[in-house]
Amino acid sequence: MCLTRHEVVREYIGEASVEAVLLTRNSNIQWFFKGEVDPRIDTSSDFGAFWLLVTESMVVALSPSYDAERIKDEILPAGIEILAIDEYKNYRETISKICEKFRKTAVDCELFLSCSNYVPLDKSFYEKMQILDDREILRLRVVGKLTENILCEFAPELQPGMAELEIEKVLRAIFIESGLEAPTLCVASDERIAKSPYPVSTAKKIDRYLMLRATIRKQGLSVSLSRYFHFGAVPHAIEEKHERASGVAAKAAVAIMRAKSMGEVYEEIRNAYIALNAVDEITHFSPGGSIGYIQKRFSFAPNSSIEMRSPASYVLCPRIGGLFSEDTVLLNPDGTAEFVTLGEDFPKVKVRFESFRVHRPWVMII
Repeated sequence: MCLTRHEVVREYIGEASVEAVLLTRNSNIQWFFKGEVDPRIDTSSDFGAFWLLVTESMVVALSPSYDAERIKDEILPAGIEILAIDEYKNYRETISKICEKFRKTAVDCELFLSCSNYVPLDKSFYEKMQILDDREILRLRVVGKLTENILCEFAPELQPGMAELEIEKVLRAIFIESGLEAPTLCVASDERIAKSPYPVSTAKKIDRYLMLRATIRKQGLSVSLSRYFHFGAVPHAIEEKHERASGVAAKAAVAIMRAKSMGEVYEEIRNAYIALNAVDEITHFSPGGSIGYIQKRFSFAPNSSIEMRSPASYVLCPRIGGLFSEDTVLLNPDGTAEFVTLGEDFPKVKVRFESFRVHRPWVMII
């Protein structure tokens, strides 16, 4: 049975020997409310319009007085107490005085850490944040499939001579219309594809070859993927690079199902790079890590002891010769790995690895 988020925090309070937890960041507050509450006013800020103070017995929203009525009436679920704090310029000072009542408070930002009774939330808290409940898993699947479907449906509109920025502009509008956010959306073409893991869109016009790399978010949960398109037959050199990247991703998916730690997953991916005589490439860019609410908090890295959790979501993004085979994976409680961003319509290649047959996205020919 999945714990409520208050129960998860209470468990952490006991383990960390603190008396309270103060959540200030949007992602953590969204996690606490399972994506059903959006604390944001400014989407460019990490900090919520209200903060959340959680103890073993209570959950209190701390809000500037000028916004407390809106937050209470329109944002917070029933049963959550709200404390309005006067004089915004003294907001943090007032919250500090409130938290001084507790012997020790764990907080998710550095604003208060100069005080003796504050400690940072440690990695064990964020490890707990990886676990998703049934509704979140459903939302993850819907967002993953919808994201790829949007790219598939948009593909017939692609033409040589279109500018990368033009494509990004239209795609962002489609994602917004579909109720999705796109924190990262890179459109790169031809020789620019291999230049950087994050080739920010430019005014360059497409010749033959196109990559779309995106991180898409809804209600705090994120998915990531990369997809490639080519006008006309795909050159053998490009096919070969995609085969290599797809093979590494397939082996990584199997490693996720077997490994106990993120360090073990990294070692399996590294061995796949070694087999392709590309071991140097793994040192330049992480092959993936945690996603969900805690995007990029934990990476598959050498000697990482971070435990693999389930049900939880991870992004696999091995990069070989400047090309990705990137998708978001749900690690299910039964130990199976599910590519939530891989739908039915995008062309695929089947990679055989031991007794597994792993489907990976191929290049869509337009």
